[in-house]
Amino acid sequence: MTIDYPAVGIARVPIPVPLPVETTNCYVLDSGDGLVIIDAGMDTPEARDAWDSAIPQLHLRETPVRGIFVTHFHPDHLGLAAWLSDRLEAPVRMIQGETETARQYLRPWTDGDWDQFRSFYTMHGLSHEQTRAWWDQEQLFRHGLTMPAHVDPIHAGRTECLGGLRMVFLEQGGHTEHQGLVWLPERRILFTGDQVLARITPNVSVWPQSGANPLKEYLQSLHRLKALNAGLALPAHEAQIDHLDARIDVLFEHHRQRNERVLQLLTPGGQTGLELTRQLFVRPLHDFQLRFALGETLAHVEYLRHLGAIRVSDDVPRRLWLSEGGSRETLGHV
Repeated sequence: MTIDYPAVGIARVPIPVPLPVETTNCYVLDSGDGLVIIDAGMDTPEARDAWDSAIPQLHLRETPVRGIFVTHFHPDHLGLAAWLSDRLEAPVRMIQGETETARQYLRPWTDGDWDQFRSFYTMHGLSHEQTRAWWDQEQLFRHGLTMPAHVDPIHAGRTECLGGLRMVFLEQGGHTEHQGLVWLPERRILFTGDQVLARITPNVSVWPQSGANPLKEYLQSLHRLKALNAGLALPAHEAQIDHLDARIDVLFEHHRQRNERVLQLLTPGGQTGLELTRQLFVRPLHDFQLRFALGETLAHVEYLRHLGAIRVSDDVPRRLWLSEGGSRETLGHV
């Protein structure tokens, strides 16, 4: 494992994950009065080995670790936080809303949760067998997560000073409802988590338990991040972003084009969410990818529905049509 330093006092620790992105970039910030870690990685033997290698290299036992900040509850970020917290005797911290989301997600699920899950995917054209298979996947996903016994919740917008480091904690919606980013205003450095990535488009999806219009929340977030005028963006996966504003413009254009494509694909007879997904994503998708593709498609559908460009039926499965006279303006911006 190679630790590098994208800026003075900031170490980037690549923690392996069994995902196409290959690693989660975890960061260690030296404040001059202790260390701050951003994200922990997924709980796998390979990830634990990577941290066991990084701990002595970065002197994490000799220098006090003031906190482990987890950007969001996904397992490649939160998964190892409890283990790392015990290892380093450091508190785990998250944005308050994301802390509540994680606890709600990891509570024991009931028959009512299954009914909600089944109704959601049946509404969008999934068979009972496919829905059950996705439910089983969800349980495996949940079992891969461990919530630390104690998490210190941070209010969005909070500013903290540690040594010579001033950190502002930002809450951003879209990828999750309350993802936390860290902004160093004096240094114009932004830790973007999964909100902005250098090459791939972050997943923005409608899920059975998610908010109604995540794509709108995501586009609003990008406007706020662009207003920061950051000089360097350090994401949780892949390469650093030297020109954040230019990357955000690419993401705006991607979503504008995707919105246009959704409208082009809708037929006079209407389609289910699943039928639309299979047209929008033309490459072969394995089962896991199909679920994320459906979620992304529904995010665009909900965005366009709120604009009045799409109307939906009340029957099951729900069918989607173009609205007569619906607005095609402002499809990629809010």
